[in-house]
Amino acid sequence: MNRKNFMKLAGLSAFAMSTSGFTILQDDGTTKGDCATTTDYLGPFYREGAPFRNDLTYPGGKDEIPLKVVGQLFGADCQAPIPNALINVWHCDHEQHYDMETQEFRCYGRFYTNENGEYWFKSIIPPPVAGRPKHIHFLVKKIDGYKELVTQLYFRGDERIKSRKTIKGPRDERRILEIYKNEESMAEVKLDLYLSKKGWRF
Repeated sequence: MNRKNFMKLAGLSAFAMSTSGFTILQDDGTTKGDCATTTDYLGPFYREGAPFRNDLTYPGGKDEIPLKVVGQLFGADCQAPIPNALINVWHCDHEQHYDMETQEFRCYGRFYTNENGEYWFKSIIPPPVAGRPKHIHFLVKKIDGYKELVTQLYFRGDERIKSRKTIKGPRDERRILEIYKNEESMAEVKLDLYLSKKGWRF
């Protein structure tokens, strides 16, 4: 076997497909992949100290649609779930307002992933705000060895998405979600999140 063919074979053996992208086998036996969730703007409305809660619903309003968001947090190998990770979420209320002042912290919350890396929360489908598409902010706080993840969830069918500079590549499509009806007859979306290792360029 000549060197060129050997290198081709060696290169192929270093790749393995995951459900969300390829993974690369390192010399030390560890893997890394292209599954890392793409980032987005933190925005000016992130607020520290949100209450720990999974239910962000609130009284008031008349047209908002209840929404459940579910998902799982994975490491950079695209497969291993990450338990006990702190996730912050926030979005505007039905009046397109971000609660930056009151102790109600309307539409703000934080929670930890469970032992399987799973998370969930209930809220509403937020309205578009300031010409932007409907969206929900996510912040996965720093975990040893991983980059902090700042990203946003969007909803499929929202025409305003086309103007967003942060949603241009094929991997960004994974954050544009289809709404389906769950077993509770409630609107639901599923967003799995994938972290990247510090120092990687993914």
